[in-house]
Amino acid sequence: MIYIAVVFFSAFLTYFIRKMALKKAILDIPNHRSSHEKPTPRGGGLAIVIAFYLGLCWFFIGGQISSNLFYALLMALPIAIIGLLDDILDISSAKRFAVQIACAALALYFLQISWQWFFMALLLIVWFTNLFNFLDGIDGYVSIETLFLAIAVFVLFGDKGIVLLGASVLGFLPFNWQRASIFMGDVGSTFIGFVLGVWFIYYGDNFHTIAIWLLLTMPFWFDATYTLVRRFINAEVITQAHKKHLFQRAVQSKMSHQSVSLFLLGINLTILGALFLMKEHILILLFVFFLLFIYVSYVIEKRVPFDV
Repeated sequence: MIYIAVVFFSAFLTYFIRKMALKKAILDIPNHRSSHEKPTPRGGGLAIVIAFYLGLCWFFIGGQISSNLFYALLMALPIAIIGLLDDILDISSAKRFAVQIACAALALYFLQISWQWFFMALLLIVWFTNLFNFLDGIDGYVSIETLFLAIAVFVLFGDKGIVLLGASVLGFLPFNWQRASIFMGDVGSTFIGFVLGVWFIYYGDNFHTIAIWLLLTMPFWFDATYTLVRRFINAEVITQAHKKHLFQRAVQSKMSHQSVSLFLLGINLTILGALFLMKEHILILLFVFFLLFIYVSYVIEKRVPFDV
C-alpha cells in the first residue's frame, strides 16, 4: 500500500512543481547541445526526492530498514538541495563537487566502510552521482534505468526499500515521457545517482555482488566511460557540456526518445534474464555484454560519427 501511495504522491507533486516552474519561468532553454526543441520546465526531480523520503521514513519508523542504511540515504538530501539550487541559480561545479564528496564521506561513515575501501567507495558514490546527471539527456531515459534497477535489486536481493525509489520515479515518469512536460533536473538525476551509489556500496561486500551491480548498470557506465575516453583522446575539454553520448547520437540518428529509452529497457531485461540463467558465471556475462555494447557503439558510430 505504501508503494501505491508513493506513486500517486510523486505524480501529484510533479504536477504541482510543473505549475510552479512555469509560473516562475524555471525552464530548460534548448541550445546546440540539447536533444529537445522547446523550453521545458525543470526541477521535477524534487517530487521524486520528497516522495522517496516520506516512504523511507515510514519504513524506518516501522523497522523495515536498517538505521545505518537509513542515515546513509539521508545524506542524499544535501545533494538534492544543491541540485535544486543549480537548476534555479546555476551553482559552480566546484561547490557541487565539494558537497558530493562531503555527503559521500558521511554516507560511508554511517555504512561503516573499512578504511582500506573508503577512498574507492567514495569515488564510486561520487561517480554514480554524476553518471546519472550525465546520462539525463532525453525523455524517460534515467527514469527507465532507475525503475529497472529498483526492480532488479528487489528481485535479486529482496530489498524492499529500493522499491520506494522506483515508486517515486514511476509517479514522475508519465510527465517525463516523450514528449516530456517537465525534466527532473539536477535535483533528480544527482539525487538518484547518489542513492543508487549508496545501495551499491551497501550490497557490494564481495566480488560477486559487485560484479552483479556492474552488470546491471553497464548501459550507463559503458556509455559515460566510452564517451569520456573518446573525448580525452580527441583532446576535448571533458568538463564542457556536449551531446556525444551514445544515447544522444542514437536520437540524432532519427530514433525517437521513446525508442531509445525502450531499447535501453530491452537490454536491461536481457541482462536480468541472463543473470537468472547464468548467475554463477558472472565474469562471462560481463565479457559478453561488454562486447555487445562495443557492437552497439560501432552501429551508432556508423550512423552518427563521434567527431561530427
